[in-house]
Order: sequence, then structure tokens, then C-alpha cells
Amino acid sequence: MTKKKNKYKKSSKQILMEYIRTAAISFCAAGLFTILLAIHARSEMIKNLYINIKEQQKIDQVIALQIVRESDLIKDLKSKKYSICLQVGNLYATAGDYKNAEFAYRIAISKAGKNSYMAHYNLINVLLEQENFKDAEDLIKSIKNISNKNLIKFKAKAYIAIGDKYYSIGKFLSAAKNYEKAKFFYDKFNKKNIEFENSIETRIINAYIQTADLMVKNGYNSDAARFLKKAEKYAPDNFEIQYKLAIVYSDLDPIKSVKYFEPLFEKEPQNIDYSVYNKALMKAANIADLENKHTLAKLYRYKIHSNDLFVNRKVVYKNDIETIINSFTIRKIWFTYKLKANYKFKNISNYDINHLNAEFVLKHGTTTKEKITKSNIVKNSPLISNGGETENIKVTFGKNIFTKKELDQYTIDILLYKDDKYKTQVFSMKIPLKSFTN
Repeated sequence: MTKKKNKYKKSSKQILMEYIRTAAISFCAAGLFTILLAIHARSEMIKNLYINIKEQQKIDQVIALQIVRESDLIKDLKSKKYSICLQVGNLYATAGDYKNAEFAYRIAISKAGKNSYMAHYNLINVLLEQENFKDAEDLIKSIKNISNKNLIKFKAKAYIAIGDKYYSIGKFLSAAKNYEKAKFFYDKFNKKNIEFENSIETRIINAYIQTADLMVKNGYNSDAARFLKKAEKYAPDNFEIQYKLAIVYSDLDPIKSVKYFEPLFEKEPQNIDYSVYNKALMKAANIADLENKHTLAKLYRYKIHSNDLFVNRKVVYKNDIETIINSFTIRKIWFTYKLKANYKFKNISNYDINHLNAEFVLKHGTTTKEKITKSNIVKNSPLISNGGETENIKVTFGKNIFTKKELDQYTIDILLYKDDKYKTQVFSMKIPLKSFTN
């Protein structure tokens, strides 16, 4: 009897192809695993690098202190070369002995070459550590403003250093003036560095904003507006500056205030105090009536009514909602941790809310890892003013988190909205590690 040929028997070619495919899959899996390990290792290396830098600075300070205590480095320093004087100054500065560092740098300056300003810059820094602003500024002014690239660079950096020191002790107007001087010298360069230029302008803007805030706090709104206008020259589209000007002008010049408020309210109504906007509109209407511009006055009053309707239908304000966490658990399932939370939202505003959506955003640092959206969380409409609460809202994130240490870098942001164009962040929290359950 003839034996039947086994039709399921694989040919040598098929066996070879399967072997190659299996080997390729194994190679890819191993490669992917290696890449993931490399990414993790790089992340740990960067963290350790920052830790090591801080530790190294402490070690350097201890060593420097020991050297300056055991040696009289100042003795006969005037007879030493520029480079030695500079290094002695650096050693004393590291040790925190700024008086001797100053002495060494001044000798180094007397021996410096024509286009060398390292000792000058280091001296500026030790003078600032002692808050000796006058001597620092006099040192910069003592060098003539010749068209020398190294000198211009030194002056720009030196004025930034002075500005930073003023800023750190809360003298924001003095900081702004020095940043402006830094920009004056930087602008002399033909070849621009965008990052450096932006850093100067950002410093100027922040210093003028802080100055304006101090003016408002002390009741000098006119001065606040003046400093905000200076900041506005550098950042004409900056929301914060425009909004602060709108608020300040609401008393000084309601018509100007309205001009600032209008585009801001159109773009980000959830971030605008529309009650202040409406008051500015009412004041502007009264001024228009006094000037016999009754049509304009009518338009301003119509906008107040329009704003009220718009906010009621479209906008949620952060201060209108209280977020309540009923429970928060981090449960270990196999090798990963899962995040579960139960939330409620309370309406603490003076008006009812008929429709509300929620978005729960899990973030690792500044990177969004997951979003969970809950539609129409107001089940029993309306959500009554002054105390009405939603039902319990359960949120379970699907993100796999492998270690407790990693969880410390995660946050949950909660955004509420009636219209998805105008989402309002009402809550943000770090993962509470005490909520672990195994």
C-alpha cells in the first residue's frame, strides 16, 4: 500500500523563513528593549548630573575654604602674573571671602591685556555679592565706550548681572533700567544671537511688570500704567500686559480700558474678570453721555448685556467652582500602578449652571500623557448657585506607571467648560503618595 504524502510537512525553505522571521522578531524586541533602557539610563544620567554639579560646588567651596585658611595667597600678589591674580580671586570668591576676592581681581585688572575683561566681570560679581552697586556701576562706566567687541560684550553681561541682583532683592525698577542698558550695548552687535536677545527682553518685560504691580499695590495706578506701557513696547501681544493695562485703566481711563478688554474677552473670556470689564463699559457709557455721544453710550450698555448672556452660555470661571476629591487611590496591579479618583464639583457662584463638561489631564512634568473627558457632568440640571453639587464622577487613568518614585513627577489638571473653545483649569494636584494601596 502506497503511503500518503503528508501535505502538512514543511519544506526546507519554509523552515528557513520561519527561523529568519523568529530571529528578526527577537532582534527587534531586543533592540527596542535596549533603546528603552538607554532612554531610562540617559534620564537618570541627566538627573545625576545636576545632583553632581551641586555636590561638586559644595566640594569646591570646602576645598577653597581650606586652601585660603592655610595659605596667605594675598601676600606678594602684586608681583604675580595676571593669570595667578585671576585664579586667586576665583579661589577667594568660591570660598565666599569676597573682600579678598575683590582685592585680587583689582590687581588682576591692573595687569590685564587691552581686550581682556574677565577680571572686570568677576569683580562685578563679587561686588554684587556684597550689594555694592555703586562700585559695580562705576567700574563699568570707568571704561570708555570704544567700539571693541569684547568690551561691548562685557558691558552687556555686566549690566545683566547688576539687573539680576536688583531683581533678586525686589528692586525691580533698578533692574529694568540695567537691563535696558544691557540691551543698549547688545544692540551694537551686528551679528545677533536670538536667544540672548530674547533673554534680555524677557528680563526687561518681567521687571517692568513687577514694578507696575508694586505701583498698583501702593495706589499709584498712573505710574503702573506708564511702566506697563514700557513693557508693552517689547511684547505688544502679551496677554498678561494687556490684561493688567485693562484693569489699571478701568479707573484711570475707562474708554482705554474697554479698548484693551474687547480683544482679550474675545480670545480668552475664561481668563478675564468680566465684572471689571462691565464696570469699565458702564463708566465709558456715562462719559459718552456727558459728551453727548448717546449712540456710543447705548453701544457700551448693549455690550454689558451681551457679555452677561455670553458668559452664562459659554464660560466657566475658576472661582465659581470648588473641586472636591472624595477618594484617590493608586492600586498596584501586577507590575504597574493604576490611578483612580472620585471627584465632585460644587457651584459656589451666584448663578445656576445648566451644562458642564470636565477634562482630566494626566501630565508627566509638562508633557500630557492622557486625557479623560466626561460630558455633561450636570445630571440634574441646573447646578444650583451657592452650593449645588454634581454627582460623584469616577475617573480611571489607563496609563501604566511602573514605580512609586516615577509617580512623584505626575500631576492631574482638571479643566471645566461649557464650550470646548473656552476651557478653564479649575484644579491641579500632584499625585498624593499617601494614597497607595497594594
